Amino acid sequence: MDSRIARRRLAITLPLFLSLLLAPTAFSQPVPPDTIDTTAEAVLEDLTDDEISGDPTDLLEQLEDLRENPLDINTAPAEDLALVPAFSSLVAETIVRFRETFGPFESIPELRSVEGITEGVFFEARPYLKIGPELPAVARAISRYPSVPSLAEIRAGARVEVLQRVQRRLDLGEGFDALPDSLVDDPDAPTRYAGSPERIYTRIKATYRRNISANVTLEKDPGERFAFDGGSPGYDFASFHLAALRVGRVEALVLGDYVLEFGQGLALWRAAGFGKGRESVRPLVKRGRGVRPYGSTDENQFFRGAAATLAVTPDLYVTAFGSRRTLDASFNDVDTTDVEGPITDATVAGLAADGLHRTPNEIAKKDALGQTLFGGGVEYRFDRATVGVVGYNARFDNPIALGEQPYERFDFAGDQSTVASAYANVFLGTFQLFGEVASSEGVIAGIGGAEASLDRLDAVVLARHYPRDFASLHGYAFGERNGTTQNETGLYLGFRLRPARQWVVSGYFDQYRFPWLRFAVPRPATGHEALLYVEYKPRRWITLYAQGRTETRETSADFAQPTGAVLEGLVPETRRSLRVQGEYLANRDLRFRTRIEGSHYREGDAPVATGVLLFQDVRWQFTQSLRLDTRLTFFDTEGFDARLYQFENDLLGVFANTLLFGKGTRTYAMLTFKPGGRFEGLDLRVKLASTRFEDRRTISSGLNEIDGPRVRDLSLQLRYRFGG
Repeated sequence: MDSRIARRRLAITLPLFLSLLLAPTAFSQPVPPDTIDTTAEAVLEDLTDDEISGDPTDLLEQLEDLRENPLDINTAPAEDLALVPAFSSLVAETIVRFRETFGPFESIPELRSVEGITEGVFFEARPYLKIGPELPAVARAISRYPSVPSLAEIRAGARVEVLQRVQRRLDLGEGFDALPDSLVDDPDAPTRYAGSPERIYTRIKATYRRNISANVTLEKDPGERFAFDGGSPGYDFASFHLAALRVGRVEALVLGDYVLEFGQGLALWRAAGFGKGRESVRPLVKRGRGVRPYGSTDENQFFRGAAATLAVTPDLYVTAFGSRRTLDASFNDVDTTDVEGPITDATVAGLAADGLHRTPNEIAKKDALGQTLFGGGVEYRFDRATVGVVGYNARFDNPIALGEQPYERFDFAGDQSTVASAYANVFLGTFQLFGEVASSEGVIAGIGGAEASLDRLDAVVLARHYPRDFASLHGYAFGERNGTTQNETGLYLGFRLRPARQWVVSGYFDQYRFPWLRFAVPRPATGHEALLYVEYKPRRWITLYAQGRTETRETSADFAQPTGAVLEGLVPETRRSLRVQGEYLANRDLRFRTRIEGSHYREGDAPVATGVLLFQDVRWQFTQSLRLDTRLTFFDTEGFDARLYQFENDLLGVFANTLLFGKGTRTYAMLTFKPGGRFEGLDLRVKLASTRFEDRRTISSGLNEIDGPRVRDLSLQLRYRFGG
């Protein structure tokens, strides 16, 4: 046997062997449920570059905030409870109705009395929930509006968090190489990045419960300049806000940066949203929270100005918002690298969404286009329904030109856009009806369906229709191209079944059609996708699951004719994957996780491309203060088409769903140190990751091309929290 293969097998099997040796300790002491990270991972690891068009960092930060600041089950509104990964929108509404009918919960286990909350759902949700102060012996009159904290209460209960993060690639491409002195002033010299390879992130945040927050977020991406000379800011991007939520009649008030969530996301939604995955019911039905402060790092998908929602009555809410900000853009027939000040009498060729400003061309696009937006909405909350309307008008300083390619014929063009929508959620016992209809310049789009939460079965039916000429600039509704909200019609069926205490079976089938052309697809096309997930949990410390996924869609192909002409047409493209994973808690301090996953890809009559991924993951809590997360992954795929993804443990607020293709290994180790005692509130994390390829001599391309088969990354993070 090849010695290298033997070493690989030993690396995989040795941790499993050790876990068996440690197994008796698992039975001799109770094992606390380690569901905080795993529940979040179950939702997040299905977000891949194939399925999202927004920045998932905001979603990750949302789950991390829930993990570290659990919701009070006696005061949290249904919109917040719906954020808990284990709760659907319908279950969240049922919890609120239960406490309104029977009074506040006296303990968290009392949630088990709520219809739809099984033992499994309860244990998954438990880490994200808490119960407030001890209930008074004599019930006080319930206020029609949330209480207003005094300044003394805010000062006494405020918590301050300072977070500093630095990430750096240790193996660099030529974009970071310094130019020789002889070429520094040469206009024809090769392009180089303007700044250093570090990604630098700083956040300072002060909060009082979930009611008051003040935040400043600063970031510099790799290759961007970081300096304070000549009036240039040290950080390339800055976000800030001051917010009050659920204070008296003020449902929400934000000054600075904010996002908007209404209905099912057709007209207005935050920077990103959940798509299809093993959580086949809960994430599909959105529960908009209206105005919310923004403090993440997506540099384009937010608003800047002021927004407020006021309670006219306990059931009637009115929202108004205004925003003035700049966007990254390029212009037709204008060399913006030589232009200073506003650009007039020019049309916009395209908007840049990556937020990178490293080269002269990227720097020239920064803040090149101004956008002014005003809008508002009204929402009424009936006893068993919520209905609302919302709309906005956005104006650009320069008109956006229509693209010249056939697939761009129906894209947005012009200097203003008006979008309005009406939405509703109706609750009928264990059923919920939901929907939204939106209009963009007279073009109507819609999404709607029904959700059921029965004793052992949750199910959802969702239909959507987004015409080819529907343009929602700030929407993020569900779809095959999650967030695009244009040129798509589809029907989704999803279910989650609990046939027995130890078993969970979930899945979906989604059929869709693109009525018009898409990028690199010269015809209207169709497709369908299905997933089946089976989980077996015989003990609290053992979890096994298998997941199969298949998708077939039409893609472009060239067909040679007898005359020699070549016609563009469509052929079916099928991508399949099968995953088996086991997780084992050997004792309170040691967790093992093993996964094997295969991929299968075929386009038309072309040869099949396959891939396989195998990893062994270990989490070891050495002491109460020190934890190690480490993983060894082997991957072998026949090209990019057979690619595979793995979600990784990373620093707080860092979304790491790593794409792997080719042949090689990936390893990472992350240390988390929380000293406690005199340093209570201090959190230090260090991660080192390395990927080595066996089938290539260079990695990446262009200015990022690395000479060699290996790429390494180092990340450091320091967080300090005090007060509260």
